[in-house]
Amino acid sequence: MEREEKKDVDVLDLLSALYGGKRLIVGGTLAICVLAGALSLMVPEEFEATLQILPPKEQKQGFGFSDLLSALPIPTLRLGEKGTPADIFIATLKSQATRREMVEKFGLLGRYGAETMTDAIEILAEKTTVDKTEDGTILISVLDTDPQTAADMANHYIVILDITNKRISQITASERLEFIRLLLSDEDRKLENKMEELEEFQSEHNAISIADQARAVINAAAEMQTDAMELEIIRQGFILSGLDAGHDKVKKLEREILLRQEAMTILRDGPEAEGAVDLEGKTLQLEIEENLFLPLTDIPGVAQEYAKLEKDVLVQKALLQLLLQQEAEALIEAKNTTSTVQVLDPAVPPELKARPQRILIVFIAGVLSLFASICYTLGSVYVRAIRTRWTAEHGAG
Repeated sequence: MEREEKKDVDVLDLLSALYGGKRLIVGGTLAICVLAGALSLMVPEEFEATLQILPPKEQKQGFGFSDLLSALPIPTLRLGEKGTPADIFIATLKSQATRREMVEKFGLLGRYGAETMTDAIEILAEKTTVDKTEDGTILISVLDTDPQTAADMANHYIVILDITNKRISQITASERLEFIRLLLSDEDRKLENKMEELEEFQSEHNAISIADQARAVINAAAEMQTDAMELEIIRQGFILSGLDAGHDKVKKLEREILLRQEAMTILRDGPEAEGAVDLEGKTLQLEIEENLFLPLTDIPGVAQEYAKLEKDVLVQKALLQLLLQQEAEALIEAKNTTSTVQVLDPAVPPELKARPQRILIVFIAGVLSLFASICYTLGSVYVRAIRTRWTAEHGAG
């Protein structure tokens, strides 16, 4: 019971202390608010200029193989690349080179009262915000005491970004162009060698058009076979009619049959084939000054070798054409002067200041002062109560 009464008394003492210290609490809070307001008036006003740009588009680079892969239903691979093009833009805007150029352009060493370039760059970094929005655009904000200067600085960031992008792109394209031209020279020599090999093979085997020549040989051989069979039928008919094997008509038919058989042998084995022999032991040899027919026995091997050489030539031609296209693209890119940055909202001089936010400063100072005053009042009551209890228990001595 004593404890509850004592507790009630303690609470009443605290409330009484708060009431008794109301002047200190209210007066201290008001004084701190007035002081905070006065100090906020001494802080120079700063204006924030904001600029918004569209993110860069993905660029297809390489030697045409990336274009072929992009048509396949597979995710794009980013080998050795961690950031998106927008991240690269942001990194460029935050780079030391960009900030150093901004310091030199706007004389920020004197404007910020900085002693060194490093100090000016650090202050500029604090006053500049570069980040991506939820919509994917890139936002650039700059704080300065002058609205027009803030807008000019924000806009100049884009000028530096565009110049940097062009310089890097042109250097890369020039190096790429030089490399492609070296490849072109090498591949051009390879194509000439492959074409010479194909030409020598065609001259050696008389291979002008394999498919047409094979078709012609087969048709000619079929005709010779048919003619020989018809003549043999006529010869057998003469013999059956009573003519002996030594008759002139029979021998004439035999010679014609042997000539057709020799022609078939040439079509099958080539002009170097052995001639046919007639009944009297004489060799019949057809004299062919120029043979446009490919031997039937050589056609499979010749066709296979010809296809291999022709494939090499076609591959070299395709590679050369691809390199020529890449050379043209690299040349255009090396000479390209179009803008690399698309500005969505350019920076304009702001009409309202961004900071200091005096009302917020006064409010926070007032809340902290109120809390500190209450704590001081209650703490003094608590300390006084402990001192009184100690004196009562142990005596004044």
